[in-house]
Amino acid sequence: MNESIHNPTIPLWVDITFTVFVLAWIFITISALVAIVRTDFDHSGGKFWWSALVIAVPVLGALVWLLFGRPPRDSRSRT
Repeated sequence: MNESIHNPTIPLWVDITFTVFVLAWIFITISALVAIVRTDFDHSGGKFWWSALVIAVPVLGALVWLLFGRPPRDSRSRT
C-alpha cells in the first residue's frame, strides 16, 4: 500500500484568488457602466460607444473609462 494518491482538484488559494479577481472585475465593470449612464455627453452616441467598449473589452475598457473617459470634475459639478 505504497501508492501515492493524486488529488486532481484545484488548490484552495487558486480558487480564492480567482474569486477575488472575478468579483473585482464585476465591480469595476458595473462601476464604469453606472458612471457612463450618469454622465451627460454633448455628442450623440457617446454613452453607447463607451458602454460597448466596457462590455466588449471588460477590464481594459472599464479602466480606460474610469481613468480617461469621464469629463473633468469641474464640468460634472455644474448641475
